[in-house]
Amino acid sequence: MSVKWFASLAMLIVLLPHPQASSASPLDDALKALEAGSNPKATEVLLKLASEGNPLAQFRLGDLYYQGRGVAEDENMAIYWWKKSAATGNAEAMYQIAHAYLFGSSAAKSVADPDREAAIWYFQAASAGHAEAAYTLGLLFLAGKGVIEDRNEAIRWFRTAAGKGHVEARKAMETAEKSTQRSKPHR
Repeated sequence: MSVKWFASLAMLIVLLPHPQASSASPLDDALKALEAGSNPKATEVLLKLASEGNPLAQFRLGDLYYQGRGVAEDENMAIYWWKKSAATGNAEAMYQIAHAYLFGSSAAKSVADPDREAAIWYFQAASAGHAEAAYTLGLLFLAGKGVIEDRNEAIRWFRTAAGKGHVEARKAMETAEKSTQRSKPHR
């Protein structure tokens, strides 16, 4: 199964309406329609809400475009809607933009340096508290991809992600710290 599928499933679970809600909002209806597999109906509602400035609808609409669910797959339209949501502080939207630049196909072609663009968005998402973005930013610093190679900066971002419970970041931090200690000259 693809990373895109898992990301969609995770966001759907997070964005599902709470059972105690007494009256359904149009956004709740759209999310229920998505869950039921009625993507065209959901897309119609999400497009209306996103156009009205609803950041959650903007995020979900971006996800639909990225997945090609209910609309033609279009990474650039996904980024368009995610950027609108990100402008309201949505760290997950920032992360998805970065991910699209780093791993997408048409999104990467839309900018001069997709690795640098991804690093910028991972930095924004990580700075907004997104653990996976902090971990990925650490990997970029470790590899020198889109940023200057800097093991200490990588460790700093791994530590940030590990502090939020990211298990892989903790392992990466420990490995990078050991490697740094081994490479220091003995006195």
